[in-house]
Amino acid sequence: MFDQSSQSVSPEMLRRLTDAAQTVNTVAAHLAEVAAMSGQSATAAGAGVAAAAMLVLTPSQRAICERVINVFETGSVRGRYGAIAIFGDGPHNIRQITYGRSQTTEYGNLRELVSRYAGAGGTFSDQLRPFVPLIGRTALVDNATFKDLLRRAGNEDPVMESVQDAFFADRYFNPAMRWAGTNGFTRALSALVIYDSFIHSGGILDFLRTRFRESPPARGGNEQVWISQYTETRHNWLLTHSNPPVRASAYRTADLLREIGRGNWDLALVPIMANGTPVDDGGIGHGAIAAVAAVAEAPEIGSEIPYLGDEAAGEIWCEGGSGSASAAAAGVMVDAAASSAVSLAQQILADTGISLATAHASGIPDQATARQNIVDTAAGRPASRSSYQGAPGGTVSLDIRMLGGVVALAQQYTFAVSEFCGGSHSANSRHYAGVTADFNIINGRHVSPGHPDVPAFMARCRALGATEVLGPGFPGHDNHIHAAWPRPV
Repeated sequence: MFDQSSQSVSPEMLRRLTDAAQTVNTVAAHLAEVAAMSGQSATAAGAGVAAAAMLVLTPSQRAICERVINVFETGSVRGRYGAIAIFGDGPHNIRQITYGRSQTTEYGNLRELVSRYAGAGGTFSDQLRPFVPLIGRTALVDNATFKDLLRRAGNEDPVMESVQDAFFADRYFNPAMRWAGTNGFTRALSALVIYDSFIHSGGILDFLRTRFRESPPARGGNEQVWISQYTETRHNWLLTHSNPPVRASAYRTADLLREIGRGNWDLALVPIMANGTPVDDGGIGHGAIAAVAAVAEAPEIGSEIPYLGDEAAGEIWCEGGSGSASAAAAGVMVDAAASSAVSLAQQILADTGISLATAHASGIPDQATARQNIVDTAAGRPASRSSYQGAPGGTVSLDIRMLGGVVALAQQYTFAVSEFCGGSHSANSRHYAGVTADFNIINGRHVSPGHPDVPAFMARCRALGATEVLGPGFPGHDNHIHAAWPRPV
């Protein structure tokens, strides 16, 4: 590992080290394959070979991989250690808690994580310890005390951060790199693709591997072709999944396919756009391999990500996969967005930290208030627009990116939404396209030029994909924040 306290590593030195690491990986994979063919177990092959058969990344490359996954899972490059989401993706599609920096699940490995923390002497260890034998056996998804303790431990206790870092490395990152090294993969983008599959899908899914022809490099295949085919196959599987929240997570494979298309195999072209958030190595590489390049934004499908199951690597969740991103697949994406909009709207209604206006500032009554917009969306109906003072009337579907942004904001703030697509705005306002939310109260205080949380709140809106963010200091916006996502194509 590089000494991060030393001077910057020269590009030539880094290239040589990377080449050497790739050679070690290739040799280790070959030895592992020879051992397998001769009937030896991994143990019999020797601890040295097992250790060598890991895909080795530079500190910069590993940081990029982890930060991209952090954004995919919690919307933050650092990761939100106290993040909790609720999804109906547990056994038999029951609701379950997903928790932490990389979102482990209630019926998967959450018990192990909490058990580690309970034994680590953290601030909340004693209070969480009695819950350990219940996790995964007794439903805790509606246990407010348990969820509050998890949030507080993740948000307030550095011990929980350390426990999570070690847990996610042991459970997901290291096994992913071992699988990659044993199968002959050497490139950093391959590591990112494989790590994402371990985090999101529980591993490299065997039933998906039967849907394309290329072999892994350790069996004579082409690494770049295998990674491309696996990612395309997984993307199509997500797009056609029977569970709407899972379909909505296909933005992550869309982002990975974009990096494959850019030829970013060493993750040297930064920033990488992860669900609309720019990601680099956070300064670890000290500029040695950074090459800033223009990145085209990919369509975003959602901000909250369902975890497909810690222990379900072999389970088949859909009836079949589509061949390519055809017009039919595009239609499926639209249906998925509509279904996921329902789920996100239901989460917004259930979140006690989100207040929704039941009247317009004009005082004119109609069925287009912020609350009614979300009630209609949660019921699968389009949202109504106002028809006074130049507003166009009619209906529009609220955009899933905007709804996901509202849900993600609620992980950090309490707030009130004054308008979505209702009310009267400028003639070409994005409000009427269903991609905008106006926030007039943040953390219990009305928005104003002196509100201490306004700058960070506006920055978070931009990080979540909003491209038109206006607030105090902009004409007509001193009393609210206007956050608009791109118009639908």
